[in-house]
Amino acid sequence: MAFTAELMVIVGTLAIVAALVIRKVPNAKAAAFVGGSLILAGTVFGGLAWAGIPAFITLDEPSPPVAESLFIVQILDASDTDRSEVGESISPDGHSISWVMADNDMDGLGDVNLDLRVTNANTGDPTTVWPFTASVTFVSSSTALNQPIVNQTAFNSRWAVAWTLTDAGSPTLTQSGDSAESRDWTTGLSDVLNADFQMNPDATADLSPTTPGKLELNVGGVALLVHLIEQ
Repeated sequence: MAFTAELMVIVGTLAIVAALVIRKVPNAKAAAFVGGSLILAGTVFGGLAWAGIPAFITLDEPSPPVAESLFIVQILDASDTDRSEVGESISPDGHSISWVMADNDMDGLGDVNLDLRVTNANTGDPTTVWPFTASVTFVSSSTALNQPIVNQTAFNSRWAVAWTLTDAGSPTLTQSGDSAESRDWTTGLSDVLNADFQMNPDATADLSPTTPGKLELNVGGVALLVHLIEQ
């Protein structure tokens, strides 16, 4: 754009000079007018980089997306628990899931398994890589026992969750503690991320219809919610 604008200015200047110096140029006034128009248009739209003159009209280029700002994440209905559920519902945006269980099933709850469809919707060519992370941000506790509803491991330093990708090939995922990250999630790539939670049945036994259990996750910058409701 800048080269084209400067070329317009140069051609316009030559046209004006020719019209002024060489009086016998046919249609000198028209040549001078066209030359002036080219100079004006070139300066307005492109500026004069060689003279340090910016364009009068500057179109702001769209800001590139921030890493993790454009990952599409949805909870799939393949998500399940290791107990029988009375009901299951997923929000229309796919960002939250609710399971309703009878008392005896909630009391013995040992596993919550989430399947998440993750798609990298950031802009860029197919080789552009965007950092991706998944983490647990909140785990509710029982009221009476004051124990978290998810087990903890490694001397109670991390939540007992395993993150895995189900599709073969890239992207790959590395888990550190109870978080996971990927450094090869290229533009447009999609995969199913599995989050397998080992629950604490002593704590879930303390849940009631008025005190449901709750998990909060952050996957690719998207907040996800899990509600465990006793009937």
